[in-house]
Amino acid sequence: MSEQRADVVVIGAGVSGLTAARRLTQADHSVVVLEADSRVGGRTVNLDLGNGVITEGGGQWVGPGQDRVLALIDELGLRTFDTFVDGKSIYLRNGRARRYDGTIPPLRPHVLADYAQAQLRLERMARSVPLEAPWTARKAREWDATTFGGWLDAHTFTEETRQLFTLAFTVANSEDLHSTSLLQQLFRIAACGGIDHIVNITGGSQESRVVGGTQEIARRMADDLGSQVVLGSPVSAVTYDEQEVLVRSARVDVRAQRAIVAMAPPDVERIRITPDLPVRRAMLQRRWASGSESKLFAVYDRPFWREQGLNGQAVTDLPVASYVVDNSPPDGSVGILLTFVGTASSGYGQNWSDALLDDPQVRRDAFLADLTTIFGPQAAHPTTYLEKTWSHEPWISGCVGSRPPGLLTQYTDADRRPVGRIHWAGTETAIVNQGYLDGAVSAGERAADEVGRLLETTTITSARSKS
Repeated sequence: MSEQRADVVVIGAGVSGLTAARRLTQADHSVVVLEADSRVGGRTVNLDLGNGVITEGGGQWVGPGQDRVLALIDELGLRTFDTFVDGKSIYLRNGRARRYDGTIPPLRPHVLADYAQAQLRLERMARSVPLEAPWTARKAREWDATTFGGWLDAHTFTEETRQLFTLAFTVANSEDLHSTSLLQQLFRIAACGGIDHIVNITGGSQESRVVGGTQEIARRMADDLGSQVVLGSPVSAVTYDEQEVLVRSARVDVRAQRAIVAMAPPDVERIRITPDLPVRRAMLQRRWASGSESKLFAVYDRPFWREQGLNGQAVTDLPVASYVVDNSPPDGSVGILLTFVGTASSGYGQNWSDALLDDPQVRRDAFLADLTTIFGPQAAHPTTYLEKTWSHEPWISGCVGSRPPGLLTQYTDADRRPVGRIHWAGTETAIVNQGYLDGAVSAGERAADEVGRLLETTTITSARSKS
């Protein structure tokens, strides 16, 4: 055990925490970053398939309008490549498979009309939500008392439309929509550029991936910071007063002028903070929900579906593979099909069982059976099967953070309001593109700016008092 001194101590070496540390270091402030895990990246992690091929076990996509993360990718010398979309997608419902071009599946006219009216209503409501303070919207309390799933039940008139929205937003939120605040979802629709941007690949938030995997963003920032990043050192306690903050961790204690906590709110509960946190912040942490979504990958010796004129995308009513996307590397040297699975069906499937949720082998077999139904017998025999389950992470309580009903209007800005010398980062504190990598970057930059201005003010005040 040793003790270090720095201007700022950052807790959490995910994309947001490392962005904050990078910006502060660039402004000539001394920084120490403490990370509980043995790796950097937080909710981005590369899964190594060998022979230089990786796939992403966590956050992976970037798209137009996500200016802060795209600028950081460029700054770090990384490159992006487009998600594969050449060819036709598959829409499978009630045992009938149809191929189609574009984003919207081939819907019957009355279903398409229902989808359009629901989208129009949601986006109209979203435009009335102030991004800086969504809890001040005229109908904030009404909307925050309603779940997004409940709103869909009441305002969509066809089961097919309801299931399409459920599929799209369950994947985006990593959470059952009947556990998610309508106000929170309206805020995200407004802050992300609309529903089309959330669900689309081309022109949307799933347009591109990072060559080498999105964990490379964190790795390159950590490489630049060098010994300032301390891994395998979970923080146990934070104590602050009017002069400094003391952070105790497994490998090193750090005394600093300011601390930035770049963790999802429920994960901060592991840290004893003295003096006690204000009630709003403490209750926010206890009541916050983090989605438990898993990613399932089937790896093949080549992307054989492309030979059939398919792009690997599928929207279905099958139990596991409700939404499938081609996650192959940019050179197509191997083929990878990806789906998302939560604690309940990610989309249409109604045939879930306890065994499917609890038993990885049952889940694997069901996934491959679904892929075989979609893409034919070749899909039954992958060379590798992978699953990344975020509920099993020792230091991260889940993937995308979500707010249950009531949290926005009850605890307002407690997610990002500083407490004494403690400041907050993480994508959950972002205003634009919250929940995305772009939100993680902008939140880290916002926290670094907050702290940097205070450090400069302290320096000026100290210099004046000496003179």
